[in-house]
Amino acid sequence: MNKKAFFIGSATLLSSLLAFQSFSNPAPLNSVQKCASLLPSGYNFSMTINAKIDTTADKPVVSGILDLTDGTEILPPELSSKVEPFKQCVVKLMK
Repeated sequence: MNKKAFFIGSATLLSSLLAFQSFSNPAPLNSVQKCASLLPSGYNFSMTINAKIDTTADKPVVSGILDLTDGTEILPPELSSKVEPFKQCVVKLMK
């Protein structure tokens, strides 16, 4: 095999691997905007984050509540389970 054919074959293999890598590992959800893509469509949601940060110890301790509503007082159970991936995504951003 000559060097040119080897180079073209190697370049093709590398581009295929990179395409597979980007397909198998989608862009990280590293913003609230990107996490919002996990929400079901057809709703208007409001999100409230109430957090406390205790810096009196060696390492800061963060605790709090993330509340998500669609305008109803309590999310219906079927909708609550559908928004859980979004809530988990946002919590990861906060850590």
